[in-house]
Amino acid sequence: MRKRRGIPWGDRPPGVPAGKGVRVVVVDSGVNPRHSHVGGRIDGATIYRGEDGAVHRGADYRDTSGHGTAIAAVIRHVAPHADLFALKIFNGALATTPDVLEGALAYALQAGARVVNLSLGMEAAPHAVSLRGLCREAARAGIILVASARNGSRGASVPASYDEVIGVKGDGRLMEDALMYRPGEPCECLASPWPRSLPGLPRERNFRGNSFAAARVSGAIACLLEESPGAGLDAVRNLLGKRYG
Repeated sequence: MRKRRGIPWGDRPPGVPAGKGVRVVVVDSGVNPRHSHVGGRIDGATIYRGEDGAVHRGADYRDTSGHGTAIAAVIRHVAPHADLFALKIFNGALATTPDVLEGALAYALQAGARVVNLSLGMEAAPHAVSLRGLCREAARAGIILVASARNGSRGASVPASYDEVIGVKGDGRLMEDALMYRPGEPCECLASPWPRSLPGLPRERNFRGNSFAAARVSGAIACLLEESPGAGLDAVRNLLGKRYG
């Protein structure tokens, strides 16, 4: 049996792909660029619903929960030379509304995204026509969407279950640098559900979930795209299958 290759993890020698030239948009709770695990300049914006009920864009993408920063830290570890861009849609609680998510995805399509990390999910919603349309638009534009299944979800989770999206679930039995690609499965990728460890904080008290598996896949895809910059969704799936299948 062929041994699966691990994803890039941490420092690597010159000439080994590290996501250079690939913009990864992190749709989450914002990012703290000063965190030691992130380290480096990050641009960003916030997408929010105003008092008028409409969706607006602002400049403040500071992370107040730590979740988005932990996601960015994993991506940075897998693809240290990727260009990260934070889109904040969570403020406090890790919850938002479909129109804000749609607004963030629409902005990501205009912000030079090559990969969009959506460490979030909701139960399948028949009325989410706009969200599905945006995912199709992204795929046509060559933008790779990576989404985690909703934690604890037993049914379909969107947008991870869409054909235009690479869906990811966490598997606690996998090593931190493992990735399994399973074409045809509702969530085609499996990876470790743990964030990077923090000194003095037991792993059980840190974040955990499908979110961090998705971050690993986003980083791995950024590295693949450095090698194959013109690859679209079908080509990326083919690359994942060859390397991690």
